[in-house]
Amino acid sequence: MPKVSICIPAYKQVEFLRKTLNSVLTQDFQDYELIVTDDSTDDSVEKLLTEFEFDGRLKYIRNAKSLGSPANWNFSLQQATGDYIKILHHDDFFTSENSLRKFVKFLDDNPASSFAFSGTVIDLLQLKTKKIHSCSNKQFYKITQQPDRLFFSNYIGAPSATIIRKDALILFDESMKWLVDVDWYMRLIFNNPNVIFTKEPLICTVHGGAGQVTQSVYSDKDVQVKEHVYLFEKLGAKKGKLKKYSLLFQLLFHKYNVRDLNALKRMITVSSDSETFFKSVFSSMKSAIFLKKVVFWLSKKSFNDHIFTLKTYFK
Repeated sequence: MPKVSICIPAYKQVEFLRKTLNSVLTQDFQDYELIVTDDSTDDSVEKLLTEFEFDGRLKYIRNAKSLGSPANWNFSLQQATGDYIKILHHDDFFTSENSLRKFVKFLDDNPASSFAFSGTVIDLLQLKTKKIHSCSNKQFYKITQQPDRLFFSNYIGAPSATIIRKDALILFDESMKWLVDVDWYMRLIFNNPNVIFTKEPLICTVHGGAGQVTQSVYSDKDVQVKEHVYLFEKLGAKKGKLKKYSLLFQLLFHKYNVRDLNALKRMITVSSDSETFFKSVFSSMKSAIFLKKVVFWLSKKSFNDHIFTLKTYFK
């Protein structure tokens, strides 16, 4: 049985996947299996794999029917047999030849931990620049104490920046697209807050590529409103201060022109327990100070739209 399963849920975009596979091939840690679950409607991924030799460690599965994201992520994770699971999206890659070794060492050296994550190099294709995303020590402490803080800002980044123990595996919520990673992180940390992290960027994620799911749902009113309300309901009693949730929803509803509870309920079912909260949200949107709040919060970039505090990556 391998030490770690590298799970790559793939969908076309072989120009990115080639770089992903090359980054796996150059790793100095060799005790792994490589699982590629192919959701493509053509044979482009299958043909690409013929260019690589992983010495029998490759397990390739072409899905008979496209599962979509994140169902294909889950399918890939479910094929893992290693002690640890390292998800690596097909448009992400390791930044150095010892990235995998360092990920494995986090869990080897911390047996009480089941989840670890690293910093991330973000390749902004359209801006032709690279940045580093990494949470601060203060942010890290906060999310281990109150995992629901991730609802407001994704301090962790993409799933490719993580590694988990197989015996702690939970699957992604397949009803979500935008907040699916945030929901996954929160559930993992609620289960075991003993999390390990490093600011070192061990993986690189590509932003702005054609066909990426992130691009398709970024401005989708239906997805954004429904998923935030759904996750709010899903958190139940695990939510922290409602005041901060109220302000986030004020901004969200303002952005997507959702003006009252009836308009919201036409989009998604709202539980009776949450109706009072959302009534207060819409009431607050009518106050004279609401626009001042909007200006203040947007200036701080506190809305959970994957806008991070970044610094230039010079490597």
